Amino acid sequence: MMPVRVVLGATVLARPRLRDVALALAEEGLYQPFWSDGIIAEVDRLLPEELLRPARDFLFAELDRAFPDARVVWPTTVLREVPHVTGPREAHVTSVALLSHADAVITADPALTDALERSGIEAWTPDAFVTFALDGDPTRARNALLRMVRRRWLPREDAARREPGDDELLARLAGWARRELGASSADLLAPTR
Repeated sequence: MMPVRVVLGATVLARPRLRDVALALAEEGLYQPFWSDGIIAEVDRLLPEELLRPARDFLFAELDRAFPDARVVWPTTVLREVPHVTGPREAHVTSVALLSHADAVITADPALTDALERSGIEAWTPDAFVTFALDGDPTRARNALLRMVRRRWLPREDAARREPGDDELLARLAGWARRELGASSADLLAPTR
């Protein structure tokens, strides 16, 4: 069975922790990610000003290295042919979704959601996306996120002092999800007793 094809919008890729979660799930093969030059340009605009150009360039190079098939490229004439969209940003993201045969686009933007739905493309909030991955294969998704948290989110001093257990890390991850994503993914991430 082919993995679900998902376009990661700029707001996903520009938020470091959400980007970590989304890419950890992609590395595990729970879905196939897509983005475009236009989405990367929007990520570049959304990143904090204090993030210097070398760090930005490194991030974008790492995205391409880790997911060489994720970047969607097409002739500019396609944008004039995308149906049911009103603005250039909506046309661009809708084009990426259509050309990559995406099942969904992750976004919390109501205007983009409307444009996608008019084109027959599902729009998922970040909470719905993480919930989808956790529902689809709970063990693989949790294990991927636990590996990511240990590798990327744990302060070095925590890791040197003691190794937190899975339940403690899942509780921390669920707390983050409740604050940043929503109740659905947070509930699925909470440790089971």
